[in-house]
Amino acid sequence: MKNLEDAQIIEQLKTGNREVFEVLFKKYYKLLIVTAFYVLKDEMDAEDVVQGFFIDLWERQLYNNINSALKAYLTTAIRNRCLKKMEAETRVQKKLVDYGYTLSEIEEDVVAPQIYPEKLLADLSVQRMQAFTLVHYQNKKYNDAAMEMGISINSLKTHLKLAVRALKEGLKSVK
Repeated sequence: MKNLEDAQIIEQLKTGNREVFEVLFKKYYKLLIVTAFYVLKDEMDAEDVVQGFFIDLWERQLYNNINSALKAYLTTAIRNRCLKKMEAETRVQKKLVDYGYTLSEIEEDVVAPQIYPEKLLADLSVQRMQAFTLVHYQNKKYNDAAMEMGISINSLKTHLKLAVRALKEGLKSVK
C-alpha cells in the first residue's frame, strides 16, 4: 500500500480509507513541514499548521475537494494556511501596538497616578476579561472562544461589547 500513486490515494481517501490517509501523511508530511517552515520561519508553528491541516483534511473530508495534482493541492493548502496565520498574527500585533500606543498616551496624560489602563482591564468581570483576551489578544474566532468559555456565541458577543464599552468609558474618564 506504500507505493500508491497520488490518483489512487485520492480515490481511496474518498472511500474513507484510514490506512491510505496514513500513507498520505507519511508521504507528504516532511515536504509540507518544509513548505510551512519556508513561509513561517518557525519550526513549531510549521508543525502546528501541518498537523492542523491533516486533522482538517480527515475530519472535514477536505480530500473530496481535490481536483488537481495531490502534491500541488497539499502544498498550496499549507502555503495558504501559513499566510492566513501570518495575517492573523499581524492583525493581533497591530491591535497590541495600537493598544500600547493608547496606553502610552494615557500614561503621559494621567493626572491621578493610581488610575492605570491595567486597572481598567482588571476591573472587568472575569467573563468579560476572558472574552476580550481570547478574541483580541489570542485572536480566537468567536465560535472557538465561546466553546472554550462554555457559553453561546451571542453571550460571547455581549461580553465583548460590554468589555469594549467599559474600556472606552474608562479611558475617557482617565483623560
